[in-house]
Amino acid sequence: MRLGFYFAPGYGYYSVPRSYWNRQWYVGQYLPDIFWRYRVEDWRTYGLGYPPPGTRWVYVDNSIYLIDDYDGYIIEVIRDAWYW
Repeated sequence: MRLGFYFAPGYGYYSVPRSYWNRQWYVGQYLPDIFWRYRVEDWRTYGLGYPPPGTRWVYVDNSIYLIDDYDGYIIEVIRDAWYW
């Protein structure tokens, strides 16, 4: 684990602004758009369902979020998606 970086399978390590370090978001909040690009393409690997139209699964640190494509509204959160 690298300080100031998150890891996303298939994307590698990416830099995170300090204000987001160790931060968790919850259902009903809006996920910052910096994380929207780390899309989970292999959602079956994690036992997730197909994302409904207009939504996507995204990696954020050790969690996976189902968000609305338009505004990043968080619909579902999977914590501890994988173990180190």
